[in-house]
Amino acid sequence: MSNSPKNILIIDDDPIARMLAKRNIEIAGFKGSIHTADNGLIGYDILKKHPNDYVVLLDFHMPELDGLGLLKLLQEKAMVPTIFMLSSSILSKNQNSCLSYPGVQKFFVKPIDQLKTKEMLKYTKSLLEVN
Repeated sequence: MSNSPKNILIIDDDPIARMLAKRNIEIAGFKGSIHTADNGLIGYDILKKHPNDYVVLLDFHMPELDGLGLLKLLQEKAMVPTIFMLSSSILSKNQNSCLSYPGVQKFFVKPIDQLKTKEMLKYTKSLLEVN
């Protein structure tokens, strides 16, 4: 899998947010696979198999294992995928706590529209295959 483009993993408990993020990524021209998980535990199960094969869009607020909890778990396991945080929260304390973790590139406030999607893909252009 190391010669293939990176995949995107969207971890968000809101099915509409997952669908919109996936659609915007496809519209932006992403050529790899887009996977989804509806909480941090499911996302972790996917990541632990191939952590470097994914660029992750991670929701902050989720049941089971939230975004911050997943960041802590990834750090404990020395896993550092490229991560973009997503949240409807505009609290700077939430943003700052996430940005302090390895791999976290940016904190986006939902909804993730085409402009934010293009910005995210710009950050990871060397990792992702886009038009």
